[in-house]
Amino acid sequence: MNSDDNYLYLFEKGISQGRQGEVHAANPHVGFAFIKYKIPHADFVVHEPKPDTGKNVNQTSIKQESLRAAGYSYLVGDAALFASGMMSGRKHEALSGAAYTVGSLALARYGRENAERRLQTLQGRLKEYFANENIAVQKGSELNTLTLKGEGGLVDHIEDFLYAHPSEMFNTMNVLGGSSLLRSGIKHGKGWDTASGALVVAGGLAGFIPEKQPDPDHRAEGPPGKAWEWVQEKPLRISGGLYIASKPALIKSALEERKTNPLQKSYLFKFLAAASYIVADVLLSISSKDSASYIEGDNKKAMEKLEATAARVIAAQPEELRMQVIQQTAGFLAAQPDIKLPATLIANELTERINELSSEKNKNWQKKIQQQMQNKEFNSIG
Repeated sequence: MNSDDNYLYLFEKGISQGRQGEVHAANPHVGFAFIKYKIPHADFVVHEPKPDTGKNVNQTSIKQESLRAAGYSYLVGDAALFASGMMSGRKHEALSGAAYTVGSLALARYGRENAERRLQTLQGRLKEYFANENIAVQKGSELNTLTLKGEGGLVDHIEDFLYAHPSEMFNTMNVLGGSSLLRSGIKHGKGWDTASGALVVAGGLAGFIPEKQPDPDHRAEGPPGKAWEWVQEKPLRISGGLYIASKPALIKSALEERKTNPLQKSYLFKFLAAASYIVADVLLSISSKDSASYIEGDNKKAMEKLEATAARVIAAQPEELRMQVIQQTAGFLAAQPDIKLPATLIANELTERINELSSEKNKNWQKKIQQQMQNKEFNSIG
């Protein structure tokens, strides 16, 4: 197998197994292999996406919205906890509610990125990619109105960070708020508040574990390794579990307050806080740290706009380079964590859009390429 074959094999393996490092390593070279073989490998011929069932769409929709929904439920609990602390004169408890609110707002505001805004982010990355690859962007392209990475203002950078790390922001404030609740419990001799604060701090720290999908080629071995792999697959379920475990302590604290001083109604707000938090914790535990998914609904429409933008740029390139640029661009887009689509599908979508945009001469060129694909007139790889 020569070097071109190696790059092609590496590219296909990386795409099929979701290994972005291999995709990035092969992407600068793989286009030359496609040109050499004149047409893509068979794996890159049209693959129609499998239709989603209504059940899968609903499940996906719930998981997409769960992070933001958790934020709203946490806000209710934070307000109730703050009110409980103020009514009972426990300033540390009130401070905990206030600190939690900052993190809850981050989840509610940034837990689900607007599809149009994510489109602009991806268009910015695409523009940067074309610039790095010396691919000319024609006048009139919407990419020319975008700023490259590092050129935006301070607010843009802050929002980009929060959209990329909403759960980390939330868990940071939980660590601070949990620490305050822990100190309040120790100061007032309330063991249940102390336990609740400690569990919240532990849950917040667990949320900083990097999210990592298992490598199908290198699965963990042994109980400790498998357990750690499970934790890394979705760290927020550990956070959610620890947060849920802290709620009996909060409920017990409310029961003790009602028994000690039933006329003071602060315990009612603590009950409300516990109920809201449990709902939010469950939603958090089924969430991914990723705030966007590019498959259904408005996100699918945004992806179509991104493909159309890329196709217009590629259609303006010299005819002899288009196939190479199509494959490289498809590989780049498929490697983006926001885009959960295979390079095969993206490459075919780009080709179809270029057919629509091209002149009659270019359409004939594309027809010839499609005929070559259909006849499978290519050299066997490997």
